[in-house]
Amino acid sequence: MGIVFRQSIKTTIITFFGAALGGILLIVSTNVMEKQDLGFVRNLPSQAVVASFFLLAGMGNTLFFFLHRFDEEAIKERKSVLMSVCFLVPLGIYVLTMIPYFLFTDYWLHHFQAQDIAIMKQYYLCFPLFTLFNLTMMLLEAFLNAHAKSAQVSFVREIVIKGMNFVLFILFGFGLLTFSTFVYCFVFVNLFSALILLFMAKKIDDFKFSLNWSLLTKKEYHAIFIFAGFHALMGISGTLMGFLDGQLLTIYDKNGLASVSIYTNAVFIATLISIPFRAMSAPVNADISRAYAQNLHEKVKDSYSRSGLNIFIASVFMCVLISCNLHNALAIMPKGYEAVFGVTLIMLIGRLVDSATGLNDLALNMSPYYKINFYLSAGMVLLMIVLFRVLIPPFGVYGAAWVFSIALTAFNLAKTYFVWKKMDLHPFSKGTLTTFFIGASVMAMVFFIPKFPNPYIDAVLRSGLIAFLFICFVFWLKPSKDISHYVNETLKKKKLF
Repeated sequence: MGIVFRQSIKTTIITFFGAALGGILLIVSTNVMEKQDLGFVRNLPSQAVVASFFLLAGMGNTLFFFLHRFDEEAIKERKSVLMSVCFLVPLGIYVLTMIPYFLFTDYWLHHFQAQDIAIMKQYYLCFPLFTLFNLTMMLLEAFLNAHAKSAQVSFVREIVIKGMNFVLFILFGFGLLTFSTFVYCFVFVNLFSALILLFMAKKIDDFKFSLNWSLLTKKEYHAIFIFAGFHALMGISGTLMGFLDGQLLTIYDKNGLASVSIYTNAVFIATLISIPFRAMSAPVNADISRAYAQNLHEKVKDSYSRSGLNIFIASVFMCVLISCNLHNALAIMPKGYEAVFGVTLIMLIGRLVDSATGLNDLALNMSPYYKINFYLSAGMVLLMIVLFRVLIPPFGVYGAAWVFSIALTAFNLAKTYFVWKKMDLHPFSKGTLTTFFIGASVMAMVFFIPKFPNPYIDAVLRSGLIAFLFICFVFWLKPSKDISHYVNETLKKKKLF
């Protein structure tokens, strides 16, 4: 658990640096590029990521969860056959999908606004290239995460890509790059990143491929494709959950697109609470998945509980940090965004529940009950559609936020109950209550203290006070033995890792 915890700390630090770099990139890009050009640059990776998620066909999760099931086998080439299946299927689907993309160019372009068709047509090749590079990265990331290399993966995603994009925006701002050169460099940054991940993967012995298909039985192929199929369906449900609110706001809210700008700002702020979960879950997933494959059920149970608590502690800290600084976020936004304050607080409820119970996805995915995840997510989508229709017209963005939190809470509580009953696993302990007490105490101490006129100074001082109080409480009450051990070792050895 010590190695996993240290890997989680590394990944969390990298992710925070990446978030800060992303904020700087956001400010710089807005000031150096015209709205339409910047809209294209931001829309391109968004489209490619969504497309990659569909093209992956569940093979990323399949690679992650099946890889270690072949660890103890005498015929090592069987694992190489699995690698070939997981890489070739998405790439084959990609090739087939690109055929209609190129055949029906005018049809696809017809869906864009008239003023945007010219730029979309000029850079029509960028979408398939960006998608191919991103799809390759996602497959390599799944392989590296399965070997507890999440810190390296996060470094490439959060630092390398954002850092190179930052350089491109600076060069463009100084007139050293034309827009066309910028766009193609922007796309090929992802090829360079994929090559870095490939270099990392090749250092691992398991990174081998075989076309000796007969080494796996029909039963094994059936299990692999059924598993991948259900995870692909879960991906579709997850994508719908991520895009429904913004799309339906434009239909049901009388303010239309104006309400979306407010809502998306709140979404960005509330999503910051998930940084620790995203960073810490990858190495934990690899450790628990390996233990489950080796039938080490007690280790699975222990790691599951302890990891869930560590993630919850970090998430509560982020929740307090965000809540107590919302007034500073509003101070640097234009007038008309006052609703961001209340909408963010509402969304934080669902996000906190999600962080506290998020490892349930891992428990279901590695178990024979993985199909239940799809059924629950599909049910959640239907619930959201109904609630959006009921709550958005009278309550606007606040209604959308409540739907988000209600649905996310119901979804996670349902999974928690199922995992507890079927697998005797749950992420809660005495440390969970202690952590909740710590968060509530720090919130009460900081939320109502007088505000400095300058929001930047106030944010720095307030955040520093929150961090100091939170660390003191954690060190005093010791909700997690992993964190206590880590702090003691850090103080003893005078180094973080």
